Amino acid sequence: MMYRKQFLLLLSFALLASCEKDTQVSGNIDYLGDSNLILKQIPVHYKYAPIFQDTFNVSESDHFEYTTKLDSSEIRLLFIGDKEYPLYLTSGSELLLTIERSTFPKNVKVDGYEEDWDEKYTDYLTAITDLEKKIPVEEEKIKTGQDNDLLKISEKKYELAEQYLKGTPLQDYYLKAIGEHLVFSIRSVEYNQRFYENFNPDSARKAIFAEADSLNFFTIASLKAQRAGIRDFAHYYARTFGIYDSVKTVYGMDLSEYDIKRVAYEELNEKRIQVLDHMKSRDALAHAKMYLIAERIGEQPLEKAQPSYESYLQNFSDYPVYTQFLKNFYKDIKSVSPGEPAIPFSLPDIDGNIHTMDDYRGKFVLLDFWAGWCQPCLEEFPHMKDIYDNYSRDELEIIGISNEADSLVWVQDLQHLNLPWPQLYGGDGFDEETFKAYKGGGIPFYILVDPDGKIARYNDIRASFNFTTVFDSLLEEHNQTTE
Repeated sequence: MMYRKQFLLLLSFALLASCEKDTQVSGNIDYLGDSNLILKQIPVHYKYAPIFQDTFNVSESDHFEYTTKLDSSEIRLLFIGDKEYPLYLTSGSELLLTIERSTFPKNVKVDGYEEDWDEKYTDYLTAITDLEKKIPVEEEKIKTGQDNDLLKISEKKYELAEQYLKGTPLQDYYLKAIGEHLVFSIRSVEYNQRFYENFNPDSARKAIFAEADSLNFFTIASLKAQRAGIRDFAHYYARTFGIYDSVKTVYGMDLSEYDIKRVAYEELNEKRIQVLDHMKSRDALAHAKMYLIAERIGEQPLEKAQPSYESYLQNFSDYPVYTQFLKNFYKDIKSVSPGEPAIPFSLPDIDGNIHTMDDYRGKFVLLDFWAGWCQPCLEEFPHMKDIYDNYSRDELEIIGISNEADSLVWVQDLQHLNLPWPQLYGGDGFDEETFKAYKGGGIPFYILVDPDGKIARYNDIRASFNFTTVFDSLLEEHNQTTE
């Protein structure tokens, strides 16, 4: 029996391998400069899953060729800088691309498609250009209770996506536009009840769920198309119950969103999981629940995340892609939990001097991952300066590690921020090596390392909120053990 199982397993691998065919992507780009042409697979989770990518070799004549093996069809994303273009790849297909760097991702010509999907996508991008410019302006209006056209504009965007892309291999961008519209709709509930006395949030929520149902938002196809699965919709749905305003009333209006999510996590999470009742299939439920549990693992101490994590592994064992992702992520977070060794680094300061984690052994060290474009990062600096003045360098050192992609921008930031603690340059955005090793999902991101070089706190302290209380307790405990 054992040999038969092994034979069947080997046979299944052989059959899978035999179905794989070479898929070729080649073409020309008129100019690339210092950028790279990168092809990324869409990961199972937008923030915590590993990203698999390939960098194209572009010749001096601006020609590129790439081959991969596929056994089915899928969308992969072609990146130049932070701009992306979706490529529909099928097993055995050959695509020839012509790219205009100055207008990318518009005007990409793709020879090899069965139909003119490349033209439809360019037409869609052109059609929504003005809408994309208006959306941020209308978003600001909704936050302050002004009359706005945000929902009309976002509805127009998904109608254009339907016109150009529904029924094509690029239909995910139609589903994505629907999700964006529904997130804007649910966000409007929070603000409208804040500014309009007679506004009925219960009625508004019911209307949005009805609209979501009519647009098939809670289906597996739709949820997979969203940037963050169900996370964004569930997050803003939870906010419509006034939890943020209640916490701010108790703790003060300066409390950041990060801290509100920490303080009121259980209450917020109770509302988030209500959205799961609207899933249209077990496939959709498995996908949605996986996202919410991943967020819980990433945002809360593991002992709080463990029950729901273990329950998911048991109840959804028939979804091995999701369970394996959660197992890997849980293991990753556990490896950087309090008590584990701090991640070593070797990074330069503004003068080119190299600093390592070992250089600061014997004192507490707060690692601050930040970038100049991150407003919450900047808002913490005045509080961090106060903390830096209140403790000696024998007790506490702060080390800034910049995720800024452009080192010149980092230098300019340092020149006007006047930060007194060591500042090191990591670069590479969220791909910065030390940040990734700590499993960082966003910034600001803080790690407190103890004098023995072990992680003392993992991204649950902030200078503007709880740092002093937490640190004083740790410092007192450390001093008692060393006396």
